[in-house]
Amino acid sequence: MKKSTIYILLFVILASVKIYSQPYGWFMQTSGTVNNLTSVYFANANTGLVVGQLGTIIKTTNGGTNWNAQSSGVNNHLFGVFFINASTGWIVGDVGLILKSTDGGATWAAQNSTSNVQLTSVSFRDANTGYVVGWYGNFLRTTNGGTSWTKYQTAISTNLNCVSFADANTGFAVGQFGKLVRTSNGGVNWAEIQTGTAALLEYVTFMDPVTGIIIGENGVIRKTSNGGINWINQTSGTSSWLNGMSIQNSNFSVIVGEDGLIRKTTDGGSNWYSQVSNTANWLRKTNFLDTNIGWAVGDNGTIIKTTTGGWLLPGTANLTGPNNGQTCFSVTGTLDWSDVFPPICNYRLQIATDQNFTTIVHDVSGINVSQYAIPANALNYNIQYYWRVRARNFVGEGLSWSSVRNFRTTLPLTAIPGLIVPLNNSSTTVTPLLCWDSISTAAAYRVRVSTDTSFQNMVMDTVINLVRAVTVRSGVLQVNTRYYWKVYSANACNTSAYSVRWSFITDQLTGLIQTTSGIPKEFKLYNNYPNPFNPTTNISFDIPKESNVKLTIFNLLGEEVSVPVNRKMEAGKYSYLWNASNISSGLYIYRIEAINISGEHFVKNVKMVLIK
Repeated sequence: MKKSTIYILLFVILASVKIYSQPYGWFMQTSGTVNNLTSVYFANANTGLVVGQLGTIIKTTNGGTNWNAQSSGVNNHLFGVFFINASTGWIVGDVGLILKSTDGGATWAAQNSTSNVQLTSVSFRDANTGYVVGWYGNFLRTTNGGTSWTKYQTAISTNLNCVSFADANTGFAVGQFGKLVRTSNGGVNWAEIQTGTAALLEYVTFMDPVTGIIIGENGVIRKTSNGGINWINQTSGTSSWLNGMSIQNSNFSVIVGEDGLIRKTTDGGSNWYSQVSNTANWLRKTNFLDTNIGWAVGDNGTIIKTTTGGWLLPGTANLTGPNNGQTCFSVTGTLDWSDVFPPICNYRLQIATDQNFTTIVHDVSGINVSQYAIPANALNYNIQYYWRVRARNFVGEGLSWSSVRNFRTTLPLTAIPGLIVPLNNSSTTVTPLLCWDSISTAAAYRVRVSTDTSFQNMVMDTVINLVRAVTVRSGVLQVNTRYYWKVYSANACNTSAYSVRWSFITDQLTGLIQTTSGIPKEFKLYNNYPNPFNPTTNISFDIPKESNVKLTIFNLLGEEVSVPVNRKMEAGKYSYLWNASNISSGLYIYRIEAINISGEHFVKNVKMVLIK
């Protein structure tokens, strides 16, 4: 192998290790100080500054991998920092302190703030125009990069903690006792606006002159969409103190606070979700460069960073349906599991014939909802399957699959049986054989016999396993009565609809005799005797197997003259004496039709002459 190829492979391996070894969610960085840190600002992905107690300034030029102490030249507590680019920035702190750097924080020069109170927040619109607020309602503005600062009255005397300008004229500041003030002329004049809360407000930000958010103690989050006239309470999910916020767009916001608390929204505050900060120290401020890369700072020198928007790999999905061990589950059924979020996940689903998933029959990724309808032909009937789910978000795939559940698929559907005998509207004995089509997917049949068409007055309701016929036992049916019957097929999972409804009439035949006790070998219809006749003649026939037999007499027009036999008959030799006393002379045809349980069908016609 060439050396160049080896180098390329080594590079790919090392790059892969670096990519996949990056921590997820929030992870700690080494600040090099134990002083409380109060504010953070990054000009770009590499260059950032953090300030804190006792004049603490630390700087990174590699995204926080290393933090280096900078000399502030003061011992004042520092509370706010803002850079307009990698070089130029300002810091504010105790006793009216304002510092400016033009070399990326390497050196700092004090500016005349015209104030001697604690200054808490600083922001700049451009290299010249900047704003500062502090205790006792102090507001300072510069239009020359801080060379001079002008102090304005904000209409309140309580401490202010944060200032935010939506444009060159419209600005807001918040502080103690739920106080909020607004200016529409760049800070020259201010008016108080009611927030509907008395909680101390730590942070305010406005994305435009009408849309803003305030946060503070007791988990207060309130949002306005009309310039602060009305405020809508948002559910933060906590009563803890909220200190700092970073907003990237109208949907994305991150809040930090008491005891390492982090809350995030990606839908404009409709839902706030908790994130794992990996620290119990109070977090004071946060700063995001985009929706993925951000930092938060807090007490005891705490600095945490995220490159995934604060999100971890997704958790484990919980399977919800079908129940474990369910049988008769549809081969195109729907599998359900719990949502895994935030952020929104997609899912990978596997179905196998063994619980170790060595024989996977269905494997699909990118499912965007927490359920999946199994496509046709993916699974087979009457098989036990095992399934599991794994979540994936933009950070990566979850570390573990869900638990494993199993189900057994249903048996094939059963068809509706077709009725065979006794024929519809036929006459039969009081112990008839009821017979219907055999359904290959059926394991049982349900037979119902009733004296009414709605089957309210049933005389027989029985389930027959496997076989497709049943003989009604003696004593169930009455003579000279019409009965209705129907059948459905079933297996362990499915039941067909009922068959069509047929009827039969029980009767007592006269004129039919069994001539011998022997069993004939084949169906046969003999010539009547005598022929011609007047007015009676014998019609003889042989039945080799139990069958449903119909004997019909027609005239030459094909019209039925008589149906002397229409019933189930045992095997034997029979003779029927037909009396034609009420029939006119002429040529007639008699026909026999016989169907046995094996499906053999015998039909034969014979002519006879009646002469009177």
